Amino acid sequence: MKFGRRIRKIRNTKGINQTVLADKVGTDQATVSRIENGKQEPCLRFIELLSIGLKTPLDELFKDL
Repeated sequence: MKFGRRIRKIRNTKGINQTVLADKVGTDQATVSRIENGKQEPCLRFIELLSIGLKTPLDELFKDL
C-alpha cells in the first residue's frame, strides 16, 4: 500500500473528511488530496502533523508500506 492510500484509509476509518484533517494539520484540503492521491510527497514534519491530526502513532502510518 502506498503512503497516501494509507493516510486515506486511516482518515476514513476515523470518519474524518479531508477538510477536517487539513484544518487539524494547518493546511488546505487540496494538499491532503494531493498527498492521498500520490501527487505530492509530504516532508517529515508534515507526516508528524498527520500523525497528530489522525491521533495515530507514526509507525501505524507506515504499516504495510
